[in-house]
Amino acid sequence: MLLSPVVFLSIMTKWQYLSWALCAVIFVQFQDVQLALPNQSAGEFTVLSLNNGNGASSEQIRTLVAQLQPDVVFMQESKPERVGQIFDDSWFSHCDHLCTVSRTPIEHQGSLSRETFGGWGKFAVFYQTQIGDTTLQLANIHMDTPRPTINALIHRSVAAEEFANLHFARNMQASLLASWAKQQANFIAAGDFNMTTYENIYQRHLAELNNAIDIAGSGVNYTKYTSWHGARIDHLLASKHFEVTRAMVLESMGGDHRPITVSLNLR
Repeated sequence: MLLSPVVFLSIMTKWQYLSWALCAVIFVQFQDVQLALPNQSAGEFTVLSLNNGNGASSEQIRTLVAQLQPDVVFMQESKPERVGQIFDDSWFSHCDHLCTVSRTPIEHQGSLSRETFGGWGKFAVFYQTQIGDTTLQLANIHMDTPRPTINALIHRSVAAEEFANLHFARNMQASLLASWAKQQANFIAAGDFNMTTYENIYQRHLAELNNAIDIAGSGVNYTKYTSWHGARIDHLLASKHFEVTRAMVLESMGGDHRPITVSLNLR
């Protein structure tokens, strides 16, 4: 039996809608898009994290801090001089290759060094602060970048030993952070992880931790753009005692990373 033109067009339209819907789902998954809508609630604890490297403007960051009114700010590729340009004397701050600034007093708990893996500087710096009756553990993160290996692969000049050493270092850094997190009742770890949530190292060590952007982000959330791609490599991880009420990737402050801000409530 032949279908009438009206029925045929109706069926075609239905399948077109289904095809478009499927394409949209695939696009959203591939582009690292979150669709959760942020909730507003009283008594939130707000965090700002940003990598200050490659031209970030202190004036723009100061304006952003005034707008967001964060409780804690994690800064990577920063120095005490930069902190002094942005924050007044009402803030508490500490720099140990990475700079952490807080509205409440922070106690330096130690750090993890890249020197263990033949590098330089710190990839994790730990603090403790008191929020009301809650003792909160903080970690400022800046893990090794895979960029040298990627560039070597592009130019077909990668050395097997160099590749193995970098992979080992990044794997151990993620493993040590995960081990620290498992020992804490209430923690927030934020910064430049230099890996996406899809990377095997992240999946192996960090996937079980709550990622704020995954939970409450909305839209495309790339934090790093290059001339040929974008990726979300800056993250905020928190213990399960926290309810993430808002998570956003913000506009660039002039550098090559975009800041992230997250608001949380302690359950």
